[in-house]
Amino acid sequence: MLKKISIKYIIIIVLVLLMISLVFISRTIIKPIVFSAIMAYILNPLVKLISGRGIKKKNAVLISLALLLGIFILIILYVIPGVIKDVMGILSNIDKYNQMINSLIPKIGYDGFPVYLKEVIDATLIKIQEFLKNYLSNTFSEILNFTMEIPTYALTPIFIYYFLIDSDYFSGILKSFFSIKFRGKMIELWHEIDKILGSFIRSQIILSIIIAGMTFVALSVMKVKYAIIIALINGITNIIPYFGPIIGFLPAFFIAASESLKKAVIVSITMFIIQEIESSVIAPKLMGESLGIHPVFIMIVLILGGKYFGAWGLVLSVPLAGMVRVTYRYIIKNLF
Repeated sequence: MLKKISIKYIIIIVLVLLMISLVFISRTIIKPIVFSAIMAYILNPLVKLISGRGIKKKNAVLISLALLLGIFILIILYVIPGVIKDVMGILSNIDKYNQMINSLIPKIGYDGFPVYLKEVIDATLIKIQEFLKNYLSNTFSEILNFTMEIPTYALTPIFIYYFLIDSDYFSGILKSFFSIKFRGKMIELWHEIDKILGSFIRSQIILSIIIAGMTFVALSVMKVKYAIIIALINGITNIIPYFGPIIGFLPAFFIAASESLKKAVIVSITMFIIQEIESSVIAPKLMGESLGIHPVFIMIVLILGGKYFGAWGLVLSVPLAGMVRVTYRYIIKNLF
């Protein structure tokens, strides 16, 4: 009996290692599949909502896919060209923004400041310049890479369709990796993770879209240049707790300041109001259960995630920490 169990787990370990190797060897092929699985997970509640109204699951999946495809087509046709145009405009004027930041130094009037404080301020301004240049260049590169990879994602709708329509089949495959003894506990653990983490992820996506939309409308009304790229940055960085709103605010402030100090002040107030509406009105209605992680630990995982995994680390570190917390609490609850 023990020999049989050992062989089973050896086979599982070998298969997992082979899958990991396949991911690294064939990342171009794997990325659309992983993306499809994530999108299917996000769309699943919508499918359940539609099918719960008496519509067949197949039709509910097709309706959800049609909505998703419609959104992506709108993004490709209207958002991406505008973003590329804005990024090109910012990069072509990057020297102007650097000069504007340098001109802030005499305006600060810190002649009476201690030497070490002057050095800190100077270093901070230099870091801001480097951040703006590198961040915008990387954003442009990512957009170009995504555009080039669009043909690779051609089969994504088919993958999403089958992940949704045959969700029981795929969950059955995952269940088969565990013995009957542990299967029930693993299902219970997954439901706990999905209850908290799933709600968190979906809510964050909706919040980011709302923030991006509000930012775009507000900046367009104020006729701030590059409203699309600023709104996109503000929406994406909003996913990052604590630091995200600051990162999203900086490009808006400096671009507005390059036009006039008055506009920079108005933009700052507007961005603050948007964040207040998000944190005080919209977020409490959407978020439901929080991840229950102390702010200190959130900042630690953000720092570690950003240091070792860059932008993806900043975005994914908190949800992964939430998953670890739920798993840890479940193990402690059931074993001790």
